[in-house]
Amino acid sequence: MEKHKVLDQLLMELHRFLLILDKETLSGNATIQKGLLSDLLRSYSSSNGADEEYIYMNKVIVTDDRSDALVNGKAAKYVPVPKKSLPDLPPPRAVSDY
Repeated sequence: MEKHKVLDQLLMELHRFLLILDKETLSGNATIQKGLLSDLLRSYSSSNGADEEYIYMNKVIVTDDRSDALVNGKAAKYVPVPKKSLPDLPPPRAVSDY
């Protein structure tokens, strides 16, 4: 069975079940949950079906920040960045006891 048909049947059965619950005495938590489900079902049912006509697609563009990545359309040789030597540290201070 196709997903949209299963969803339609699920929503119909949920609607029927909520109608049955309307005639029952429910606890406070059950009443709140029933109200939330009723609101969601009403919101879904009242929305127009035009949303299913659109498919949202993400497009990821990968760029290489290195300008030497391609040379004449071919992968260029990777040249590592030259390492800089650390500066010389000053001589340690002599600590005198007073």
